[in-house]
Amino acid sequence: KTGTLLYYFVARDIPCEMCEDIPCAKVCPSGALNKDIASIDDSRMGLAVLLDQENCLNFQGLRCDVCYRECPKIDEAITLELDRNMRTGKHARFLPTVHSDACTGCGKCEKVCVLEQPAIKVLPLSLAKGELGHHYRFGWLEGKDGKS
Repeated sequence: KTGTLLYYFVARDIPCEMCEDIPCAKVCPSGALNKDIASIDDSRMGLAVLLDQENCLNFQGLRCDVCYRECPKIDEAITLELDRNMRTGKHARFLPTVHSDACTGCGKCEKVCVLEQPAIKVLPLSLAKGELGHHYRFGWLEGKDGKS
């Protein structure tokens, strides 16, 4: 879709098809798509976020998994995490979990979500991710003295 010098895609309508030759970047009139990426797997169009756990069928204890199975980076960008179903006390739930380091934001998960309004949506990276303050330190990643 186009707006005032703004080009974007609506994943629910037409997600990125993850073409290996990345033809969209070559003809993008706005420069919004990175023409220098070597692989479509390196693209970052946004980030899928499971916004509505209350209505996601997997969180309800049903076995849906459609977003997981449609993901072109299955078991990398979206995994299914095992959780005990506390409602029944007997069954497991397989909860879709998005990994920001692997998700390209292609929108295939949003497109195929079986709900009338998708529980998983692609958001711009600036909305989907926070930013860790520079004053935080991870001692386990640093030397014994706490310095990097």
